[in-house]
Amino acid sequence: MLVALAALLGAASCGGGDGVPPNTPSPKSAASDTPPPSQVAGDPSAAPSSTPVQTAGEGAWPFVTALSAQDREAQLERLRKDAGPIKSNWVPPGKSDRYGHAEGLIDAPIDAVRAKLLDFGRYKDLAGPKFKNVKVVDKQGQSTDVYFQLPIMKGLVTIWYVTRFPPLRAAGGGDVVEGTFVKGNIKNMHIAFTVRPGTEEKNSVLVCDLILKPNVPAPQSALDEELRDACGDAINSLRKTIAASH
Repeated sequence: MLVALAALLGAASCGGGDGVPPNTPSPKSAASDTPPPSQVAGDPSAAPSSTPVQTAGEGAWPFVTALSAQDREAQLERLRKDAGPIKSNWVPPGKSDRYGHAEGLIDAPIDAVRAKLLDFGRYKDLAGPKFKNVKVVDKQGQSTDVYFQLPIMKGLVTIWYVTRFPPLRAAGGGDVVEGTFVKGNIKNMHIAFTVRPGTEEKNSVLVCDLILKPNVPAPQSALDEELRDACGDAINSLRKTIAASH
């Protein structure tokens, strides 16, 4: 997860320092930077520059309603032909930033994928080897705060942030694990995983949507590429952890 962002941030960053994982991170108001937890029915095509299609009658992104039967079948048909990750970028309804998006088939039933997404103590396995530190740092009620630390510029600069994951939500025709920005030396981040039944009983569909905003300017085209690649990396990393556990 977010491994590919190191190259972009390394090229753009000009300052920063090691972040110390806080014992009790200060909450950040969800109303100012993060959308309500609900799901739109996206229909991204395989082309990286494509935009997921919103089904008529849906509410605000993300995770309001289930996919329509037509969109659900279209997604499954794409993944029957290409198990993915199928990557794209889009601006969700009500948002101004372009998110990275990826969808892929996971060779495991939905309960096994759900368990991995909720195993926050092992998120280092999902984050990838470029992250120096990934660990749970706090609990806020039923929510879990996870600290991420990523060296960039060959270790000269380190970015860090704390992401808050509330309890899993059943929405959008599946289960949603969503993380929102609490604090860090970046501007903002938001990640959402949606897991749904797959093309057959033994597999699942995993969808990732991600925004991460550095504190320095970066070309939108480069940021688009890194965000969609990071979502694809997250799907591939979860596949590897599932395979390693069997």
